[in-house]
Amino acid sequence: MGEYSSFIVIFIVLGGVAGALFISARMTKRAVGQVIAIFQKHNAIGIQQAKTVDELGLTPPNLMDRFTACGTITKRPGILVKADIVQTTEEGKLFISAEKLAELKSKGISK
Repeated sequence: MGEYSSFIVIFIVLGGVAGALFISARMTKRAVGQVIAIFQKHNAIGIQQAKTVDELGLTPPNLMDRFTACGTITKRPGILVKADIVQTTEEGKLFISAEKLAELKSKGISK
């Protein structure tokens, strides 16, 4: 009986890890879609329409906002810049290319 309880514990732990990874991936995909929607709303598509972080409203939340956010996304485009989804100009303005937007729409990440 001791063998079976060890297998059950291992199964529960592995299930918890898999569940956490699944939830994290879903939340990331949702957050990426929301940030891209902000770029679309502000028409920051293409280098000519690039906007600053403040113009897009993507300033990182302060400490109090983080505690009271209750699951809302943190608006930090840095991850998307590193993933080459969002691009920057020499002045530090942000934009998303029309080609990348079309690619994300085909993948179902953006509307």
